[in-house]
Amino acid sequence: MEASHEFDYEICNSRVRPIADALIKKYDELHHIPLDSILFIVNHKYSGSKNKIVLARTVAVPEKWRDILFQLGALSCSYVMEFFSKTTSCLDENQMTALVYRELRRIGAEGKIIPPDTNEWWQVLIGLGRHWFYPDMSCPNLLDENIDWKTLMGRDYELPSG
Repeated sequence: MEASHEFDYEICNSRVRPIADALIKKYDELHHIPLDSILFIVNHKYSGSKNKIVLARTVAVPEKWRDILFQLGALSCSYVMEFFSKTTSCLDENQMTALVYRELRRIGAEGKIIPPDTNEWWQVLIGLGRHWFYPDMSCPNLLDENIDWKTLMGRDYELPSG
């Protein structure tokens, strides 16, 4: 049984931002991402569905809400990267790093969010293996010196499509 939380949504910048920062510094295809404009949160409320597993979602914050939040003195953010506690609480450090990488790739060079598609999941499965996010499994640490996405993907490597 999952522990009770004071809030349904928890800001997790202090845990996830260092991972995202290291990934952005390591991978050229992520250099365009403005790290300071991403708010990282954990959703403790969403219980999921029986039909599909949702690990995370990255969305653009509508300009109206950016302006309102800024006027209230809140962080200025253009994106929210949301992790679902029910499905990510059992991920190890390597799996979480892979998930953050996958979500960062969804922020296109033009600043638009690239919708998830079958090809994107295919890329993840080829690079990390079919069971990369299963409990008691692991995957390569994308921050290790001798590991990079191009090597994992081999001839199937593709730049993010945005």
